[in-house]
Amino acid sequence: MSSIKCKVKFLKFTGLLFIILFALLYSHDEVGMSGNESGRFATIQAIAEQGVFHIETCNFRTVDRTIRNNHIYYDKLPFLPFVLAGVYYPLHRFCGLNFVDNYHFSIYLINVLLGIGVNSLLFLWLFNLLRSVKKGSIEWKFFLSISCVAGTWLLSYSTMLNNHTPAALAVLGLLIALKHYSRVPHWQSAMLAGAAAGISGLLELPCGAFSGSAAVAAVLFCAPAEKRLSHAAATAGTGALLLLAGVLLNLHAYGTWLPLYFGSHGVKGTFGVDSNSNIFYYCYHIFIGDRGIFSHMPFLLLGFWALFTSKFKWHRIEYIFASGIAAYMLFYLTCTNEFGGQSYGFRYFIPIIPVIWFWGARFVLTLTSCKWKAPVLAIIILWGIITALAGAYFPFCPGNEGDRTHKANFTRYVSSFGGNLLCWSYENHPQSMLTAELINRYGLKHSLSFMYWSYFQRKKIDMLARMQRDFPEYFPGGKK
Repeated sequence: MSSIKCKVKFLKFTGLLFIILFALLYSHDEVGMSGNESGRFATIQAIAEQGVFHIETCNFRTVDRTIRNNHIYYDKLPFLPFVLAGVYYPLHRFCGLNFVDNYHFSIYLINVLLGIGVNSLLFLWLFNLLRSVKKGSIEWKFFLSISCVAGTWLLSYSTMLNNHTPAALAVLGLLIALKHYSRVPHWQSAMLAGAAAGISGLLELPCGAFSGSAAVAAVLFCAPAEKRLSHAAATAGTGALLLLAGVLLNLHAYGTWLPLYFGSHGVKGTFGVDSNSNIFYYCYHIFIGDRGIFSHMPFLLLGFWALFTSKFKWHRIEYIFASGIAAYMLFYLTCTNEFGGQSYGFRYFIPIIPVIWFWGARFVLTLTSCKWKAPVLAIIILWGIITALAGAYFPFCPGNEGDRTHKANFTRYVSSFGGNLLCWSYENHPQSMLTAELINRYGLKHSLSFMYWSYFQRKKIDMLARMQRDFPEYFPGGKK
């Protein structure tokens, strides 16, 4: 076996070991009160332990619910919890695990399995993609691949059950399938592209809509003339079949082909044209402000910059894919107004992170003679790791919800990054300079409000008790 192959195997093993250890050490064993993960865990318990989809007799409560046929259901897409229930069922059936006697361990186990599975494939697929780039050493390609997992919101959200990181894996899989199709335009690659787009749609409907459009357009424009229609039909048909399977699952579970979210009574929907009172304020915070994709992960700037360079020749498929990403981003910029709700960063952009990172990493590999390359990359990737770890502390933390949040609310003054860092610091090093500086930065009133609601949503009763001892006059309910 050649030395290169041995080195590749060693680097893959090293990356996987990091991912496994991180998941084992940092995955959460409790479900927060935001509704995002609690509704999915409720559905997993209902399917695996009770053989039903209604959740009123489960151990989890969620605000993301609707009443139908005298039952309470989780109102988001059922595909992910259905798949995870299939993973959990043998453990329940044959090992006796359940969400009553093994409550914390069962939550932890599902978070660990999902985090390891998704992050491992993201790392391996990205590493294989970068190995196809002619320039750059194998060590740089490994470093850039593992940094995508370690230094972005992919790491932050991998500690808790969510649909965004699996959607990111599906989008990266779509790019891989399309790049393979560009080299060998075969119907199998066209079908794989359709399958990836379909799965992304079963996880996030907007993601599936833009991924599917990009996939079909890419195949149409890049297929041999005599196979254009048949290959595009293979892509669209495969994606449609997967979406049909999702519709049938919805019909079986709830008796309706429409996602329950569309018909939930009293629920203020996420999407709406002209729903934002200040689009400039919204865009500022999404890109470089408190929720900013670039303020948290500055390396992604290189991915966008790569679009305008001539360091390498872009294939038509990638320009089409980039157009799909631009349309996807524009959709969320113009049709949402709540920054992803109670959450860290701007979670709606998580599905496109691996692809943008790949473009940035490929650009970096072409800069072989730049003296500033290593120190600049070290700084921006290290910052990404810091912000990613802060998010991992509590991905579904209290957060400013834009027009839905009162202007005097504490989340208008404390960012999700600063708030998570403050909660971590106070929990682990209450007397440290970092804790004191953060409280001074945000003010005692806003700092304590963020800590109180974060610990409350995480069900950390011990931390609430500590806050009451340390700040009795400011603790909610105490004398001000």
